[in-house]
Amino acid sequence: MKNPLLLLLLLGSLSSVKAQQSSHFRIGIEYGTFEMAGEIDDRWEFRQTQSRYPVQESYSGSENAIGEGEAHYAGLKSELSMWDDRLTLASGLRYTHINERISPSRGPQLYLFHPSEQGVELFRIYGMNESLGYVSIPLEADILLWGRLSNWQGYVKGGIQAGMKVHGSTDLDFVSKEMEKYQDEILAAAGKAPSDFFSNAYASIGLRLILNNGIRLSIEGVFPPVFLTKDNFSLLTSQSFGGVQFMISTPVNLFSTK
Repeated sequence: MKNPLLLLLLLGSLSSVKAQQSSHFRIGIEYGTFEMAGEIDDRWEFRQTQSRYPVQESYSGSENAIGEGEAHYAGLKSELSMWDDRLTLASGLRYTHINERISPSRGPQLYLFHPSEQGVELFRIYGMNESLGYVSIPLEADILLWGRLSNWQGYVKGGIQAGMKVHGSTDLDFVSKEMEKYQDEILAAAGKAPSDFFSNAYASIGLRLILNNGIRLSIEGVFPPVFLTKDNFSLLTSQSFGGVQFMISTPVNLFSTK
């Protein structure tokens, strides 16, 4: 995160104190990431060998298992400035990849409890993994806090997005390869998840540098998103930490005067 910030500072030193006037319409690309952590979904029950020492439950799991993950997203967006450049509206197309993991809190393996028709109840696994991909349409608005006539601007942003799942897989990493034949049965018994449709709301606070040619470079601290839909994931509840987002946009003159 330090390198992009240093880049913004360097570019700022090469630009003038006041940004030149340019088109109010811009096209840009974005990239963002945030960490995930939440209680393991109660559809999964894990057992563990007895320990001589008491183990406390953690925020991201239980005494037997830990849940964690991360999300990365990239997108193409259009922006329109209004109200003397104090307000910016944006929308576009975004792809988000989410990866979740369940791993042992101690020891090399977990004992997943699941009554099977074949009489097997405990399955030894190294962990579980879920990979999901979504395509969504975000709707955003940001309002300037300071710097309307400066190259450097501070702002707050609010947004909402809705999208569809385009791919996904949930896998169990069995200790014994012979047990892999039970994976479909175990996942089917857990119920239908994740959902094919998802939406969430989010907010951020950002710093923006406007170059003399009107190109905007932005870095934002993103607060934890609020998921508006249920059953978004199979392994963890819909909780997350905050993250960071970068964006670069360039002005586009829709009506040329040449």
